[in-house]
Amino acid sequence: LLLLLGGAIGANLFLNRGTQSSVPGQVFFQDDALGRNDQIRIELANISNPPSGSTYVAWLQNVNDHAEYLGVLPVVNGKVSYLYPGNTGHDNLLSFAKGILITTESAGKTPKNPSDHIVYQAAYDTKLLPNLRNLLYSTPGLPEKQAVTSSMFENIKSINDKAVSTVDSLQSTHDTGLAQRQATRIIELIDGSAYARSSGDLPAKLAGRIDARIGLISSPGQTGYIDLLDEQLDALKANAGNNTELLQHIANAKNAVVDLRDWVQKMRTYDVQILKAANLADPAITATALQLKQEAANSYTGRTIPPDSSPRPTLGSAGAYQAYTETQYMAALNLKAA
Repeated sequence: LLLLLGGAIGANLFLNRGTQSSVPGQVFFQDDALGRNDQIRIELANISNPPSGSTYVAWLQNVNDHAEYLGVLPVVNGKVSYLYPGNTGHDNLLSFAKGILITTESAGKTPKNPSDHIVYQAAYDTKLLPNLRNLLYSTPGLPEKQAVTSSMFENIKSINDKAVSTVDSLQSTHDTGLAQRQATRIIELIDGSAYARSSGDLPAKLAGRIDARIGLISSPGQTGYIDLLDEQLDALKANAGNNTELLQHIANAKNAVVDLRDWVQKMRTYDVQILKAANLADPAITATALQLKQEAANSYTGRTIPPDSSPRPTLGSAGAYQAYTETQYMAALNLKAA
């Protein structure tokens, strides 16, 4: 899903902003199946062909002012749509990215360094870079190189899968043992394994199933993913100044935080009822599992009405999908003529 999401973010970003902005194009980072923010998509519109005998070439400027070759940008009908597939290590490019250059170079050659003929460029605000890296590369308070938004997204996806399995186990296969094991995993992902046990949400008679050091919600001594995300959004907002576009993305992501706090607490209530049920075959428990499944779906994808699958920037519609999408938007760059 994240691979598909990355492509959707890029397409929507360019289509939604390209007609409203005078900038010739955008650069944004996306995930592939092997890494986070390890790919770069470049979109340009209404540009002329390069001079005869030349090509447009894209470069990634890193924090050491070294330019990494990204590739030749083919122009088709005045447009460029180019995907840099990442380096061999599938490194998170945001961990060292500083900006983007597009130069003209001699056709038929692979240059080692950019020429002085810069036609388009974009660079990050140095005040914002640490905040963006905290959100999308390595978040303080998490194990090294874990980013809060993607970690939260993965945990909620896992809960959604397990909530579906819980309902299927109770309704179709009547495997109450599997339903109980899935409910145990869910509460550990919500609370964190240690707090699930100490709080009593996970009854003493039930064995733990996973080792979740961090939960979605905060516990004594450990900030949960949702609160960690909120803290990072506040830190970014403090440095955003009058950047109205960035401030809107932050506001949208914070709407997702509010919604997630509500939906995750409801999931917690329903899941604990399942874990503490005297008889999992009771139809009332199946009804509770269905409520758990609905709140898990809300948390995962938000509340949207097909065929409009885009979460709205309003309370009651967002979820982990919107939180992830909005933080990816925050790292996008507007290309400008040099």
